[in-house]
Amino acid sequence: MSKRIKICTGPGCRAWDADFMAKRLKIMDKKNEILTVTCMDKCGGGCSVRFKDHGKVYKLRERSELVNLIKGNGESLTQAY
Repeated sequence: MSKRIKICTGPGCRAWDADFMAKRLKIMDKKNEILTVTCMDKCGGGCSVRFKDHGKVYKLRERSELVNLIKGNGESLTQAY
């Protein structure tokens, strides 16, 4: 079952390479729908990522965390508050 992954591309998230992470994720993950959104209002501490339309927001801080994101391993990511 595919899921929708939203990646914030607001100014704070762009500082954490949000554009690169979104492009890379689209290449690496063909099963899920990868969308970019303007701002999730969860600024600071990494690039904001949401697994479901109204689910929890997590922070991507390292490019290596993309693998965990693809595997659906949200536990290894930091939750945004």
